[in-house]
Amino acid sequence: MNWVLTETAFDPKTAKAYEGLFTQGSGYLHVRGSLEEHLTDCPQNIDRLRKPTNVTAERFPETKAKWGTYVPGIYGPHPFLNWELINLPWFLDIALFADGEKLDMELSNVRDYKRELNLRTATLKRELTWCTKTGKTLNVLFERFASAARPHLFVQRLNIFPQQDLVAEVSAGIDADVRTNGHDHFQSIDFSRIDDNNLSCAVLTDGNDTVWMQTRLLSRNVGSWEWKQHEKKAEFRAQIQLSSGRPFVLEKRTAVCTSRDLDAASCKEILETACKSTYEDLHAEHCAVWEERWNRSDVVIEGDDESQLAMRCAIYHLLRAHVPNDPRVAIDAKGYAGEAYFGRFFWDTEMYLLPFYLYTDPEKARTLVDFRIRTLPGARDTAASYGYSGAKYPWEADRDGHDSCPNWQYADHEVHVTADVVYGFAHYATATGDRSFLTNEAAEAIVETARYWLQRLDWRKGDNYPSILGVMGPDEYSPITNNNSYTNKMVKFALNLAADIGSHAGASSEECGEFRRAAELLPIPRREDGLVLQCEEFEKLAEPRFEELWKDRSLPFAAQVSQERLYRSKCLKQADVLMMMMLFPKDFTEKEIRTAWEYYLPYTTHDSSLSAGVHAIVACRLGLRKQAWDFWKRTSSLDLDITHGGAAEGIHIANSGASWQVAVFGFAGLATALESDILTIRPNLPDSWKRLTFPIVWKGQQGRVEITHEHCSVTNCSNQPLEIAIWDKKAVAGPGETVTVYLQNQDNQPEPG
Repeated sequence: MNWVLTETAFDPKTAKAYEGLFTQGSGYLHVRGSLEEHLTDCPQNIDRLRKPTNVTAERFPETKAKWGTYVPGIYGPHPFLNWELINLPWFLDIALFADGEKLDMELSNVRDYKRELNLRTATLKRELTWCTKTGKTLNVLFERFASAARPHLFVQRLNIFPQQDLVAEVSAGIDADVRTNGHDHFQSIDFSRIDDNNLSCAVLTDGNDTVWMQTRLLSRNVGSWEWKQHEKKAEFRAQIQLSSGRPFVLEKRTAVCTSRDLDAASCKEILETACKSTYEDLHAEHCAVWEERWNRSDVVIEGDDESQLAMRCAIYHLLRAHVPNDPRVAIDAKGYAGEAYFGRFFWDTEMYLLPFYLYTDPEKARTLVDFRIRTLPGARDTAASYGYSGAKYPWEADRDGHDSCPNWQYADHEVHVTADVVYGFAHYATATGDRSFLTNEAAEAIVETARYWLQRLDWRKGDNYPSILGVMGPDEYSPITNNNSYTNKMVKFALNLAADIGSHAGASSEECGEFRRAAELLPIPRREDGLVLQCEEFEKLAEPRFEELWKDRSLPFAAQVSQERLYRSKCLKQADVLMMMMLFPKDFTEKEIRTAWEYYLPYTTHDSSLSAGVHAIVACRLGLRKQAWDFWKRTSSLDLDITHGGAAEGIHIANSGASWQVAVFGFAGLATALESDILTIRPNLPDSWKRLTFPIVWKGQQGRVEITHEHCSVTNCSNQPLEIAIWDKKAVAGPGETVTVYLQNQDNQPEPG
């Protein structure tokens, strides 16, 4: 129940949104949910010059469908956009013809259509009845999955159930005539016919990586396959005699390997091994891996089917998008489901994605922090390019940690990412209980960023404190501001940590003293009445005039006014001060947080997908139940909002992480390991949720949390005692024991004593 995403009718206007939403992946390999047979009039080889722009307001080309095949780490240079993730050849091609007519979801007479992505098994199925122009009827079923057990393998099956005898034709192949953001990244394309049902494709990218694909077709109903090769496409075709009541079955198995692979497997070896197993066996082993993943991470919501499905959709994409055992990459901003953000890595990694893995599967979290450690040389190069020593982590990191951001205002001024990375290091070390991580693997990166910060500080004439000038905080509509509170708070945190562990990375006591002094003096600007200011000059900006200028609230504010107006107005793209208060709740009183909420909320456009989740969590902490619920609905429905585009350009993967955080940090009230030494829960369940339960990993110990309107329970699933605090009641749960606190009202206040 509540495991299946369903498309009940095909509509070219929503096709791309479903393609993104139905993306499948093994971690190593990711494929958008595009149709196997494609649409007749929808070329994928259109050359265009996509140029740097404000992505919030950018309008993407009006195409009915968009292929997407991605292997994390395979990048190439774009003429205007720097290094980007390459859209690789489309290998899912299977086309069906009957009496000279091609099955086309836009042009053919199709009824009884249903396409379903089973989130539990990561399996995509499409069923339809095709009535041909000659009066023949065929029931058709497509099935496919990216093997979680064999990450290089993708498996497809086509079932045809004819209601009359007829002669049909089927073709299947690989199409390399694709573009990435309008650019052709392939230096060479080589096809080979290996044998009568086996073809391969090798492409050399302009990033000097080689990608190999090999496809094998399996069918007892086909006597022989005819080989056809075009300049950038190769396929097998076969005529098939279909008999009423007798099903036709075709399987297509494809292996993908690249020159970057850490293992030595070849496409030939992968396919030879896979073809010794049946479809059912391959699917069963794939489902077994997904079952183990869900056991570690599933958030169960009873009483609200819509929220349950949205939550599982978010978790599915978080599980799919993580690249296993490979710290050379992280998770790109579109979850390897589209190319809008070029396959790059943002602050999303630490702030929105890392927590999910930290508290469900810390080994996966480790690859994300290790990516930042591995790319320290790139951060050093970025700092040096600005004339600084130390390390400046880039706003848009490519696979080597260099900044590929083509927009100067973000690349130059959104510097808080460097401190966000250090916050991520600290969060990992604290949540896993591995404090030695900070003094060993991460120490050099922490100190190098601190050295950068000392040079980035300015001491203005007349001030007795340092300032960080000319920055863009999380609110990207305030481009070059002074002493942005979020940035300063993060830098204070990072400098203090560098002072604590600096000696482990060769920093002298004098240098550590400089780190400490800068951290102590760096200001958080406030108004006279105590309001924490987003930046020094925020109140001097112009009023945004929303009622006059923001005519269509279904579109971003940035899409209806000029960037020049954005940059001079009091309009926030997303949470800024509130984001800081969410991350450091103990450093601000409830009155300060409420004052900030009341002041900044009317100015916030939420044009960013990163905004609603933060507001939902802060609203939970303030007891603003209706607003928390409204922001949860906005967060959870983003990629499911098909009519407004949803995931057309890729999954909003940071928002997927935010959805999990709203449920766990917001409604369940779990304090992070940076906030509390022991597992602490202060629940505030929505009225419609009868029960919320989820697994948790707390400093290496596994537990399970269950919350209803009557009680909150924590079960210790480990073999060591687990310290717990539910509201203000502290207890110790022994191995296998459950601690329960009963709640006396819907505000979830515990019974006295």
